[in-house]
Amino acid sequence: MTDARDLTGESSFVGVDNFMRMFTDDPDLLNATVNTGIYAFFRIVVQTVLAFGIAVLLNKKMALGNVYRAIFFAPIVISPVAIVFTWSFMFDPTSGTINTTLRDLGLGSLAQDWLGDFDLALYSVILVDIWSSIGFSIVIFMAGLSTIPAEVTEAARVDGANAWHTLRHITIPLMRPTTALVLVLAVNGALRAFDTVYLMTKGGPGGATELYMTRVFDEGFAYNHFGYASSMAVVVIVALVGVAYLQNRFDSQVGKGR
Repeated sequence: MTDARDLTGESSFVGVDNFMRMFTDDPDLLNATVNTGIYAFFRIVVQTVLAFGIAVLLNKKMALGNVYRAIFFAPIVISPVAIVFTWSFMFDPTSGTINTTLRDLGLGSLAQDWLGDFDLALYSVILVDIWSSIGFSIVIFMAGLSTIPAEVTEAARVDGANAWHTLRHITIPLMRPTTALVLVLAVNGALRAFDTVYLMTKGGPGGATELYMTRVFDEGFAYNHFGYASSMAVVVIVALVGVAYLQNRFDSQVGKGR
């Protein structure tokens, strides 16, 4: 609630002016919020659905099952900086792996400036983030699947339920607490997303990949608007507390239902 602009400690009280500016007079923040909403949709909805589907497949007995698990989990233990530099090289419009492969296959018309195109940059960054984080969600889902009693699914098969019916009426309902946990972590990750975007594009081109937290960073450390940046961070904290509260309510209701 101050207009602090440097590290000297000098500031004056401005009340709720920072919050009023956030909600009524900051088009750059509005753009970052819209981008964060798009990012959150893919990180929360798309990634969760993909992670659940992959976990169900990996949970089945298959040849080289442990190898597949390791492949999906590997990005979790790789340094984010290494991931960013690797993907940045792959996305390079002239010598990058993706465009080079497309040209070698005779699909040169599909080659793009993946991180320089205003319409593609955000989705390119989202792809990298999903690839690097989906393994953790898969592991959580697999842990949840391992708690489902085999007798329940066997009884369903004896009663004539096919794989789809078993998944829909047994697996998914019993996985609700695990799914809620994955969703909370996904929301948390979406609201705090920063490193991949900042290292790959710094919010460019033209603000196309600017997210809420990169905006907070720029306001605080690029423009020295510490008071305003702190106000923006407070909003994120409140949102995360709200999400955690809803998740606890959901868990309580599931527990009572059981």
